[in-house]
Amino acid sequence: MHLHSRALKYLDEVTRTGSIRKAAMSLHVTPSAIDRRILLLEEQLGTAIYERHASGLRLTAAGEILAQHIRRTLQDLERTRSEIEDLRGLRRGRVSIAVIEGVAIDLLSTVLTEFGKSYPHITFSITVAPSAAIPTLVASGEAHIGVSFNSPITRGVRRIASAELEIGVVMRPDHPLASKKSIRVVDCAHYPICFATTSISVTSVVNDALSQQNIDLEPFIMCNSVETLKALVRDGAGLMFKSRLGIEREIRNNELIFRPLVEKLTERLLLIEQSGRKLPPIASKLQEYFKDALATMEMPRNRGAHPRKRLGTIE
Repeated sequence: MHLHSRALKYLDEVTRTGSIRKAAMSLHVTPSAIDRRILLLEEQLGTAIYERHASGLRLTAAGEILAQHIRRTLQDLERTRSEIEDLRGLRRGRVSIAVIEGVAIDLLSTVLTEFGKSYPHITFSITVAPSAAIPTLVASGEAHIGVSFNSPITRGVRRIASAELEIGVVMRPDHPLASKKSIRVVDCAHYPICFATTSISVTSVVNDALSQQNIDLEPFIMCNSVETLKALVRDGAGLMFKSRLGIEREIRNNELIFRPLVEKLTERLLLIEQSGRKLPPIASKLQEYFKDALATMEMPRNRGAHPRKRLGTIE
């Protein structure tokens, strides 16, 4: 296989989608063209690459090895092209980003808008996923940069920067608790609460506080979408526990308000990259924009504590 072979992209897309038909639609080629490439390569290797099932294609053990090689090759090719184009001053390329839902609303749009002013020809691929899934997307090379809350330690991921954000109570301006400057967790027990499921990181922090104080809260609504919860609170369904991240616009428009908790609960927003591999130059530049954004978000009492300090590699 040549470095520039279309078979590399064909196989990578089939592996990603699990379907020849879906890969063909994504790459704007015929399914038969991709199928021929697969059959030819299987003949050359003398072994099957995929197991064919009614639900789609699944990699064989040999296919797993080949898929990892293809992904590394495509990553290296992308980085090499980006470096060459950077030297030529073209400033072209594509950066893939994996972010949690709250980040996608305000932080991401702010960073990309500002970045686009200096690098207007760069394109982006954005994946929105739960915090627990972000490190896996970065470690596998599917995303150059990851932004998540309280991510679990994952092999092959390096933490680049972080910001500690205060968790508070989010509600409508006409809520009975809105007149308070700060709110105790127990105060919220008397009102309907729109609670995030455990797939959203803030929940574990709040649950720990509830457990320590022996407080039993019965959620009015449980939901795995921050945006849905935000809409419910905005419409008067109740209140929710959250940091300010992702509700800045609603606060400016006086649709929602944020009140800090007396318990001083926090969560950490992390900027991560794949360890052991060099980012393409343009992805590194974008990473600097994210670092600056996280530095300005750090809680005031911690701004003197080097919020942009690089953290160690997790091997």
